[in-house]
Amino acid sequence: MQHRLAGQRGRTLAALVLVVLLAGCLVWAGATPGDPTTSEYPDEVDVTPSPETYVGEQVVLGGFVVDTDPIVIATRASGYGRFTLAGANDHLQNADGPLERGDRVTAFGRLEDESTLVVERTTTREPSETYYMLGVSLVGGLWVASRWLRDWRFDRTTLAFAPRDESATPQDHPRGDGDGGERRA
Repeated sequence: MQHRLAGQRGRTLAALVLVVLLAGCLVWAGATPGDPTTSEYPDEVDVTPSPETYVGEQVVLGGFVVDTDPIVIATRASGYGRFTLAGANDHLQNADGPLERGDRVTAFGRLEDESTLVVERTTTREPSETYYMLGVSLVGGLWVASRWLRDWRFDRTTLAFAPRDESATPQDHPRGDGDGGERRA
């Protein structure tokens, strides 16, 4: 009885410690400055139609490099929404060399005038990174869906999902060890 009570106290203490750590992490993460390119600053969707309203504000602009001397990006595929990025190569975060035509760029900074962004941070992304992310997500999603379809069924009587019938022998079950359910010593 005392062993069971000590085990319950241990589990309660562990759960309490985990909750306190989780709450502490949430407070700490909320108090630290994040990446400005992923925050709630106005972006190219907001700025491109009426850039004059954002002059003097911090914004995040994404687009493709259409000129390199100076760095000019187009925020729309049609070439509309051109902005000069002052200091883009000086504040480039994740590339080895200077920006080139066709690079996909995200820049954070202060909009100096209707067409010039004074850059504080620039990041670039290769198209292969996007394809890799989508491919891995697709494979992972298909794997999860196949496991779910194999292990669960829809029970029409209860209108709920239920585990598939486990009446198969361990030899028939794909995760069974094939020893007939006996434990080895």
